[in-house]
Amino acid sequence: MKSKNKIDLIIGIVIGLCAPLFSIAIAGETFPVLQELGEIANPAWKLIAMRAVSFGVILNAAFFFLIMNWGRDHMARGILIACIPSIIAVIYFQFIA
Repeated sequence: MKSKNKIDLIIGIVIGLCAPLFSIAIAGETFPVLQELGEIANPAWKLIAMRAVSFGVILNAAFFFLIMNWGRDHMARGILIACIPSIIAVIYFQFIA
């Protein structure tokens, strides 16, 4: 039973890490200007990257509630754990960079 919980946790972390990456990929396709901006110091890049990461966190929230309805608590916990780097990125783009 414990190995099943660990596998669910790992699957949740993978799902949680893929959502922000998916949103960043969509932002790169939607805004081809990002490829020309180059450096992170550009305010336009920061704005679009922050919106993309925030959209990834919203996707993670949707996945979290969907998986909670299925009764997979450990998988939902993995999704929450995977949100931590995204939240750190939003704080970095909003307040530090």
